[in-house]
Amino acid sequence: MTRDDRLGLLDRFEGAYSLVSSQVERLSAEALAFIPAIPEAWSVNDHLVHLLDAEVAVYFRIRLAQAEPGSRIQPWDELAWQARLGYASLDGRKCLAQAMALRSTVAAGLRHRVDEDWSAFWLEHPEKGRMDLVRILEIYRDHLAFHAPFIKRNLDAWKAKG
Repeated sequence: MTRDDRLGLLDRFEGAYSLVSSQVERLSAEALAFIPAIPEAWSVNDHLVHLLDAEVAVYFRIRLAQAEPGSRIQPWDELAWQARLGYASLDGRKCLAQAMALRSTVAAGLRHRVDEDWSAFWLEHPEKGRMDLVRILEIYRDHLAFHAPFIKRNLDAWKAKG
């Protein structure tokens, strides 16, 4: 991967929150809390709180890969976190703002290492195997694209509900 490729990846990684932030900036508390009548659906608020949890995880993983390459990481059960950590009691918009700030911090730190060999920075995941820095960034860049349709689905159902 070239220097320009790494910079482009960082730009896409950092900019991925635009998929979500524009959808939720003016939502009412009721719209944020709404859960459509779909099995296992989360509220928009739940998704936003989850994104902060995920961002904390990626922050730690990227820092760990740089400081202690080859470290074994623990996967986390996002459904258990959502069910047991009171997501509904947290302010999803504040969580979103914190997640975006944390992601900017990660990207800024990696821009200072853009000329280094990123394959030297890696972690061992028990299910996914060796994950280098590029793979970690790609996974979490795409994480927002995974959640955006669920948020849109909820907002469409909220609007249809009237």
